[in-house]
Amino acid sequence: MTTPFSRRTLLGGAFAGFSALSLAACGVSQNDDTDVALSNEEVTLRFTWWGSDARHALTQQAIDAFQKENPKIKVKGEFADWQGYWDRLATTFAANDAADIVQMDELYLRTYGDRGQLLDLARTREFLKTDGFSDLSLASGQAKGVQYALPIGNGSMSVVVNTRLFDKYGVDVPDDTQWTWDDFQEIAAKIMKDSGGDVAGAGALGVEAGQLTIWARQHGGEVFDDEGKVVLDPAVPAQMWELTRAMAGQGAPKAESTAEQLTAPLNQTWLVLGKQAMNFNYNTQITSLQAATKEEKFELLQLPQAADGSSPGFYYKPSMYWSIASGSKHPAEAAKFVDFLASSPAAAKILGTDRGIPANEATLTAIRADLDPTSELAAAFNDKVASVVSDPPPLTPAGASDINNLTGRYMQEVLFGRQKPADAGRKYVQELTASVENAQ
Repeated sequence: MTTPFSRRTLLGGAFAGFSALSLAACGVSQNDDTDVALSNEEVTLRFTWWGSDARHALTQQAIDAFQKENPKIKVKGEFADWQGYWDRLATTFAANDAADIVQMDELYLRTYGDRGQLLDLARTREFLKTDGFSDLSLASGQAKGVQYALPIGNGSMSVVVNTRLFDKYGVDVPDDTQWTWDDFQEIAAKIMKDSGGDVAGAGALGVEAGQLTIWARQHGGEVFDDEGKVVLDPAVPAQMWELTRAMAGQGAPKAESTAEQLTAPLNQTWLVLGKQAMNFNYNTQITSLQAATKEEKFELLQLPQAADGSSPGFYYKPSMYWSIASGSKHPAEAAKFVDFLASSPAAAKILGTDRGIPANEATLTAIRADLDPTSELAAAFNDKVASVVSDPPPLTPAGASDINNLTGRYMQEVLFGRQKPADAGRKYVQELTASVENAQ
């Protein structure tokens, strides 16, 4: 069990001592340091999220269940697809017309938090309990000690292994608590060679920020610091992309095929088609991957480690978050609704794993017996890496929300031979830094 809204270790983990400055930092008036309270009147909340039609239907069922338990609180749903969602969210916040409850992503959480547009959830502790969350999970929704959001689901970067191909080419699935990047490269090269080039051993490394973050942590660094500044050593992405370049056509697809894979539908990726033995994916994606094929069989492994056995760099990445707008006229009711979504077994049984493997350990326990086999694999992987998971990296700052596309673009520059790894690493850090500084 955890103390509600535990801070990062260096901040002591308690509510006590919140200063007027702390409250001002999260957009709350310095004179408004009291906890929120429920209204005596009927209220209507607006709740916004992105997702598929299936998610919309499940979410409405959860809303209906909440309203049945809380007849004085009405909840109006507003939803969109991923791209349209962020455009509309920016517009509503700029117009001071944001929904009360907001489904949030890590790429944008700090942007809205630093602007004072999200409520410090510490003020809602009477209505929003966090006993089911670990300190590490809660820390993933914080910036400079302020709890801007509650994580919905936990994910972990993994290597998805096609065990059918490993068996076909006589390769043992490695002990993923011990293997290194050298082992990874050797296994990928062997599979590609033994297949006569018909099967790639692995996908390209360094195509998105999650992989870069773990690589940086394995080499003693981070991409950002707690103040939101870029602190990435240019040599770190350069080393990562040097490995990517070395493996192209020698264990991994060549540049042209890798570029095609970046935009391919999931059911057309080489991993699903049985043309690739390993790929980098979040563990929660195994459900969609396995659903796309009956011929292939997948297993989850930890990412390889640095040869010196230093930090594995693992952290839980929230699938998404619940946040409350600081301008909400009904923060207590909003917190009560978030508490229902995050902690109620009834809501968990409705929503299942649609938004990821629940970060709340209690709600995960409530639905675990009903998980389908691949969702259980994802949950079991989170359990497996729990002993090596460390504090989450600092949140992505304003100006860096396009970091995934930026990372993939520079990876391709190296892969196609348009830039040397060292030059790409230097220019990547320069461009990322400029984007962040220009957003301040």
